[in-house]
Amino acid sequence: MKLLEKLNSLKPQMATAAQSVIDDWQQNEDGFDEELGSGGVCDKISEAIAAVISENTSEVEFADGGHEGDDHAYLIVFNNTEAYAIDVPPDIYETGGGYNWKKLEGATISTSDVVITKVDRDLIVNW
Repeated sequence: MKLLEKLNSLKPQMATAAQSVIDDWQQNEDGFDEELGSGGVCDKISEAIAAVISENTSEVEFADGGHEGDDHAYLIVFNNTEAYAIDVPPDIYETGGGYNWKKLEGATISTSDVVITKVDRDLIVNW
């Protein structure tokens, strides 16, 4: 099975993992979280998605998407022939920018919210 097919088959589990992160995110009325401060949960969502992939796929590697100073983090997964960025866009579960994010109450992550985009594998491995 090609990597893209495998990743697409895991989208329901990725959405569930992302939803668990959102459900566990607790902010006070000022948008402060004991662990994250005023930051968002995109890093935690990427970690949860990576865990789903690791548990169900072998022979893949991971890289962090985004660049230093970006407002948003996402996951890149690749093998010896393919590479894909996997993301849940932040406007689905939070609002804000920089390092000041607030949870959108009632946010739900569905399978269609897990976005998989092909990336140039050579740029990842030669980074």
